[in-house]
Amino acid sequence: MNTPEDSFDFTPEMTEIPEIFHNSLEKKPFERCLSCNKYLLEDGTPYIIEKAIRNYKEHQVKDVIFEYALCMECTENMRQVMSKESLQRMEHYFMSQIDPLERQLRLLNNETLNIDPWIDQCLIKGTPREELDEYQICCQCDGKNMVFTIMPYLVGGQAIEEMAELLSAKSRGEIDDFMDNNFGLPPELKKELGDFKYVLF
Repeated sequence: MNTPEDSFDFTPEMTEIPEIFHNSLEKKPFERCLSCNKYLLEDGTPYIIEKAIRNYKEHQVKDVIFEYALCMECTENMRQVMSKESLQRMEHYFMSQIDPLERQLRLLNNETLNIDPWIDQCLIKGTPREELDEYQICCQCDGKNMVFTIMPYLVGGQAIEEMAELLSAKSRGEIDDFMDNNFGLPPELKKELGDFKYVLF
């Protein structure tokens, strides 16, 4: 999703990347960009991490559906192939729901460098994380550190569906290709995921 980190001036705070944003299989920070294989853990290397999670509340179990790290160059390349109309609709939807500067200042003032209040509820709907069946979490990193800007954040399934409806057929196709090329999801799983497979960058 085209997020407005550059729309205001700030001095970002950083902290060591928390475990919730580690690679769930290797139990350590992501080392490589999913698309270009660039090494990410050197200082001055910006990238994003995204995870899609399904929450089985009745069993108190969570399952990571997909996860990846993507360098900023590859993130921008992905945005470039999406339609301008889709990006504009997404940004308008996003900015109409929250004040990113107010959120950043409020959370840093109240819970400086504590990730929990940043991802304890849906950024758009306010639904607590533990009540969501599905959600995605995103953060921005620099080398071995996570950066507090508008990210990290969590977006629940309902908001993801609303944002997916704003995408043009072209943009949906580009995201489908991204998912197919990088994750090789079988048709039955893609059908089951529905709009949940549409990534947030």
